[in-house]
Amino acid sequence: MHENYDDYSARRAGANRAPRPGERARSDTRRSSASDQVERERRGATGRTRFIDDDDLSTTNRRASSRPVSHPSSRSNARPSHSGRIPAQRESGAAARPRRATTAASSYGRDTYNAYDEQAIPATPASPATYRDRERYRRTSPQQKSGLRRYAGLFVSIGVVAAVALGIFFFIQSLPVSITLNGAPADVRGAKTLEDALKASGIKPKPGDLVAVDGSVLEAGKGEPFHATVNGTQVSELTTKLSAGDVVEIGNGGPIEEPCDSVEEAIPWEITEEGNGAIHLIEGEGTDGVKATKTGHISQITAQQITREPSHIKRRNVSADTGGDKVIALTFDDGPWSDQTDKVLDVLAEHGAKATFFTVGDRIEQNDGASRIQRAASEGHQICTHSYDHASGSGQGVNLGYMTPEEQRAEIEKGYAAIEAVTGGEASRVIRTPGGNFGEDVVKNIGPLITAEIGWDIDSRDWEKPGADAIVEQLENAWSGAIILMHDGGGDRSQTIEALKIALPRLKEQGYKFVTIDELMKYPLA
Repeated sequence: MHENYDDYSARRAGANRAPRPGERARSDTRRSSASDQVERERRGATGRTRFIDDDDLSTTNRRASSRPVSHPSSRSNARPSHSGRIPAQRESGAAARPRRATTAASSYGRDTYNAYDEQAIPATPASPATYRDRERYRRTSPQQKSGLRRYAGLFVSIGVVAAVALGIFFFIQSLPVSITLNGAPADVRGAKTLEDALKASGIKPKPGDLVAVDGSVLEAGKGEPFHATVNGTQVSELTTKLSAGDVVEIGNGGPIEEPCDSVEEAIPWEITEEGNGAIHLIEGEGTDGVKATKTGHISQITAQQITREPSHIKRRNVSADTGGDKVIALTFDDGPWSDQTDKVLDVLAEHGAKATFFTVGDRIEQNDGASRIQRAASEGHQICTHSYDHASGSGQGVNLGYMTPEEQRAEIEKGYAAIEAVTGGEASRVIRTPGGNFGEDVVKNIGPLITAEIGWDIDSRDWEKPGADAIVEQLENAWSGAIILMHDGGGDRSQTIEALKIALPRLKEQGYKFVTIDELMKYPLA
């Protein structure tokens, strides 16, 4: 124990010698590590005095003798530093390595040893210079230089790829595109604009003129410089880009009208009428046109101009040209009506006849009218509206023309709704107005809602109740393509039912068939 203590003392005494060249930084780092180890061993003792027996000391001495000899630091009173490699620090939680014995067994007593143990060399904190040196080593480490080289190589590769891509792009851009110019194939180079197409074709459009509001020329050549379309769309810029396959039309420029003040007014649409047939077709949309009164700022000329033509409604009164077919259209108004409608349906079914029923909407909604309409539709008859309530109220029960435009439209629309509620399908846009009153005002108001209004060629006059024979006489006067007016509602129609029982067999014997209005309208109309 005396020998080991003497060795330690000698090492303490040698701490004042000058460090070897290049040794200072290395010894500082090692000293810090060694002092940390001593501190950890001291804390591991948990405050108890530690005794070392002879066997432990001999083992410790053997370990110490196998380690390289340290060179003391040049600083006074500093703990010695190792010149050899310090073993790696154990991981957290591992068992602490036994502290190297600093004395051998001797005659020293326990008190002497304990005093020495309490004088364990304190850890010398690493100086700021040490950590600065570490950062310097870190900045110049080979791994960091290797990373920079990798990044530099990556940037160079990206640059090469970008350069190749740009080269390909510009090469493709330099290729011409093939278009159709004024009906002939043409190749366009350069920026491939409309201007380049003009240069390639040699076309030199002539500009239009600046004109007054009345069309007179104010300045020649001050109008549209050219007129061009690309794939049917008008363009006005020479910088318009062209693509392969584009169809381009280029021509002279059009006129440009001088600035002006303009006042617009509506041009009302009108009804034109032609023919005298019983089928009244409604053609056209019925929209107003626009007329503008312009006063030029330059010329001070005032002129009128129609900027939008009105869309008139044409009423064509036509008849069906049935050719050699012997067909008659039977029509019944004012139903459904109690059991009379059922009896009419019975007679029609007996003779295989089809007919068209012009119904009153509110009568469908009462007295089991819905079931009769459903039966008629299921047996192949055509269901159309005759208005909702037969123009009652302001229409005096006979004429939509007495009603306001809104009331007229409501009569038709509500009539459609009543039919659709029963049949579940869209109502026919073929109608018959109450009393057959279909004047110009009515056409204007309800024309957009219908496709045809149906009159008649033969009035059976059954509404006068002239007797069954008189009605039969009217029916037997029918001809091919004729439309016959009768009634299943609006009063007692027993005479009508009896006349049908007599007339239908006779007409069938003459070769006539009975069709709906839709079936009749499939023939040429003139």
